[in-house]
Amino acid sequence: MNNDGIIGSVIQLRRIKDPQKRAKAVAKEFEALFINELLKEMDKTLSDGFFGKSFSGSVYQSLFEMNLSRLIAERGTGLSDMLVDAFKKKIY
Repeated sequence: MNNDGIIGSVIQLRRIKDPQKRAKAVAKEFEALFINELLKEMDKTLSDGFFGKSFSGSVYQSLFEMNLSRLIAERGTGLSDMLVDAFKKKIY
């Protein structure tokens, strides 16, 4: 996964020709996006968030959540493994 955002990730994923490697990469990217949504919902429970309610605080919060979600996904939660198994049933 890269740090170029969604568009950069999609472009990078389209370049992978091997279906098995593509399935793993797509599953990892989905896992990161899912974790990012969880972090956003968790942040709503904080009164001011980690960085405050200003515009710059919300930008820093988004960047923090994006990078944290990618780090958690790289370490793995098991979700991407389940997705790869499901893709294998459809691909092969």
